[in-house]
Amino acid sequence: MRNKVKSITEKVPQVTTLPDGLYNGVWGGYVIEITSEGKHYELATEEGVRGIGIKVVVQIENGIATFDTIRS
Repeated sequence: MRNKVKSITEKVPQVTTLPDGLYNGVWGGYVIEITSEGKHYELATEEGVRGIGIKVVVQIENGIATFDTIRS
């Protein structure tokens, strides 16, 4: 059975900022994915990692974002 597509939406990425605070995320390759207040964000990192699903905490302070891995 073939299913119908309800709609097609173009997602245009735009550079944005997040308020100061701590955010839980998941790191894979050169990207950390976080969700805050129902919105999904992708943060590009300077260093990459092999693998996916690495838990991190992102700290944003005075507009500068840094992150550390979370030990399981």
